[in-house]
Amino acid sequence: MSLEPVDMLVVARGLRFHVRRWSPTLPNVALPPILLIHGLASAARIWDLVAPLLAAQGYSVFALDQRGHGESDKPDSGYEFASIIADDAALVETLGLVNPVVVGHSWGAAVALEYAATFAGQVSALVLVDGANSQLSLRPNWSRERAMIDLAPPRFAGTPRETFLSFYKRGPLGQQWTLQLEDIVLHIVQLREDDTVAPRLIFENHLQIVGAMWDQPTLSFYAQLRCPTTIVVAEQEISDPARQEMLRARQESIAHIQAINPAVRVVYMPDTIHDIPLQRPERLAEEIMRTVQHASA
Repeated sequence: MSLEPVDMLVVARGLRFHVRRWSPTLPNVALPPILLIHGLASAARIWDLVAPLLAAQGYSVFALDQRGHGESDKPDSGYEFASIIADDAALVETLGLVNPVVVGHSWGAAVALEYAATFAGQVSALVLVDGANSQLSLRPNWSRERAMIDLAPPRFAGTPRETFLSFYKRGPLGQQWTLQLEDIVLHIVQLREDDTVAPRLIFENHLQIVGAMWDQPTLSFYAQLRCPTTIVVAEQEISDPARQEMLRARQESIAHIQAINPAVRVVYMPDTIHDIPLQRPERLAEEIMRTVQHASA
């Protein structure tokens, strides 16, 4: 089923935000609206494969470009979690979303988690997609300074379009490559007139977000949740010892989360990369709807 989105510019807190909306042909008024939040240096378009599947089941679906990302305004400040969450709350109010389901991917999962903890009682359900399952400041043998270096984004401005696309085509997404997937990837970045690409998120703003991620007490928010919550985890076979150690730390963190809040449901997706919304849209849509069903049970 093909459902075409409507693109809007919505003004909130003095900034213009790009929002995509998918409206179901046969809306189900008993279903809560769904708010989709992208990850760091990503954009609303990463949800283009998931959102129509949800709208086809009667949900009204909204995906936004966070400040500094995509087609939204790009101020020089306001990238700490408090400001980002205030942005999202203002957008929820402006769009008239009552008790939305909040879904976040990667950094967006950390945003969604803190949003749901801050506005406990105003979120119907929460889905955290391969993010917010550990706390950056608790990562073994790390410091804030190292995080700012290791997580600094690559400076790929000026990369030819085909070279940029080849990074994706050589990976698992290449096995399911389509023109729609190519269009999504190219709209997450800026496509220049000379057929090169550049990041939409400014380097300095990216680092502000990395610093905010380090400062966020991520795990503490799980005790404040009042809605059905699902953590979706991408799993891959990894031989690198350093990466294996990181995965072991993630498993310990997830166990800690479930000790804090036993109601949190964890779903593992084997043979899956971090970009779950692009690689496993059908399965992810199913898990989102299953979480909503738990909310209404």
